[in-house]
Amino acid sequence: KTRKLAFKIIHSTTILLPAWHATCKETGKKVKQIPRDVSTHWNSTFDMIDFILEYREPVDAITDKRRLGLATYALDEHEWVVLGQLCNVLKVSHDTAQYNVD
Repeated sequence: KTRKLAFKIIHSTTILLPAWHATCKETGKKVKQIPRDVSTHWNSTFDMIDFILEYREPVDAITDKRRLGLATYALDEHEWVVLGQLCNVLKVSHDTAQYNVD
């Protein structure tokens, strides 16, 4: 769901992207682009999930706005928990890769 949500927002420059920016401002978050999960980039899944968890409030808010048609991408509480657990697992790989670069 998060991968598809990020794709939809990023590629809808006339409707969803401005709505994302407004939602970030409404929730007091700095306006940032959701990182895309790219299969050829190491740790892009971690970057996307880490961002989504940090921006949970705007993600919940934008998927709750019926007029935007993003309700199918709304995450329930169980999915948020699983996303947090997955982030913890991927963080090990991310930190190892960062250590090897330094």
